Amino acid sequence: MTRAATFAILTLAALAMGCTPELGDKCVLSTDCSLRGDRTCDTSQPGGYCTIRDCRPNGCPDEGACVLFEPTVPGCGYDNRSRGRVARSYCMASCEEDADCRDGYVCVDPKVAPWFGVILDDDIGKRVCILPPSGGASSAPAGNDLPVCSSVAPDAGTLDAQSVYDATLPTDAATDAPDAGPSDAGADADATPGPTDASDAG
Repeated sequence: MTRAATFAILTLAALAMGCTPELGDKCVLSTDCSLRGDRTCDTSQPGGYCTIRDCRPNGCPDEGACVLFEPTVPGCGYDNRSRGRVARSYCMASCEEDADCRDGYVCVDPKVAPWFGVILDDDIGKRVCILPPSGGASSAPAGNDLPVCSSVAPDAGTLDAQSVYDATLPTDAATDAPDAGPSDAGADADATPGPTDASDAG
């Protein structure tokens, strides 16, 4: 093989490597992101966004960060033992500044409002390329101070049997109903006729 042919092959290989899709690149189909099927195209993002769904901590390529979006009920703190049912993790393109992202995307900390994401990697200080907020920042509280955040039911107090019974009566029946009092066992016994004496019948 001549030196010129070797140079041409190396040049083509370098160009091919330079065109390898990266996280955050435009796409229409998942094959635009990878022919091996290990990356998908998130078409819900403008222009598409090459990503890896359901990533695990520290499982993204070097140019990415694994971010968990909608990790819990809005307003509740994150608990890694009980993720929200709608939580989804994605490998996002990491960045240092907006210039590192393609047009239409900004370089931000996904942990802040309005995203409230969670970086699952060891390096939680990463910034990623993401769409800028359209409606401004959300003001959802960051702690577990909402009742819906607790797995323990609120204290309903002790049930009073008399109150429950009174609630089943018609209006004012609980206060107007006469007190029947205990039955007089002796009086009842006197009113009950005794057995017929056969000797008195004659």
